Amino acid sequence: MLQPGFAVIHSNELETLRDLLVSWMKENPLSPLESEDILVQSNGIAQWLKMALAETGDKGMGIAAGLRVELPNQFIWRLYRAVLGNEVPVSLPYDKPNLRWRLLRMLPTLGSNSDFEPITRYLADDHDGRKTWHLAERLADLFDQYQVYRADWLNAWSNNNDVLPHTEKQPGGRVVPTDQLWQPAL
Repeated sequence: MLQPGFAVIHSNELETLRDLLVSWMKENPLSPLESEDILVQSNGIAQWLKMALAETGDKGMGIAAGLRVELPNQFIWRLYRAVLGNEVPVSLPYDKPNLRWRLLRMLPTLGSNSDFEPITRYLADDHDGRKTWHLAERLADLFDQYQVYRADWLNAWSNNNDVLPHTEKQPGGRVVPTDQLWQPAL
């Protein structure tokens, strides 16, 4: 009997990881009402993995049920809630879906700040709210990606430092272009 635990398995070949996971799950089945927690690096990989595990034959399990495939930050947030209870909100405040709704509420109110002029100009003829919804969706995706790949930008911007921190190509960093100042302001 396999004891509950935590295993970190990594590879740059998804198929190899899938094959190992299928082998592991076949050799160590959980009881019918238990769920397997699997952490992945992106939502796209989560979808691919669920479909790959549901394949029939040697490559899959034939069915993908009782799986909780999630991103590491979602898993950690769930652990916080398990330990701290209702003191911690149900979902992360900056998860993409939550961010989308926050932006949807915020976008119509940005008109007075000159930094947001490109946004207000874009939304000027949005009479039915479709452009606002689409923009909120795109911005939530953008800022979600920034959380993963450009956390240094978000950190600088949250400290009222409107710069793009240094990279190998730009060791000293650079100032955010004028037409993009709405991003740090937002």
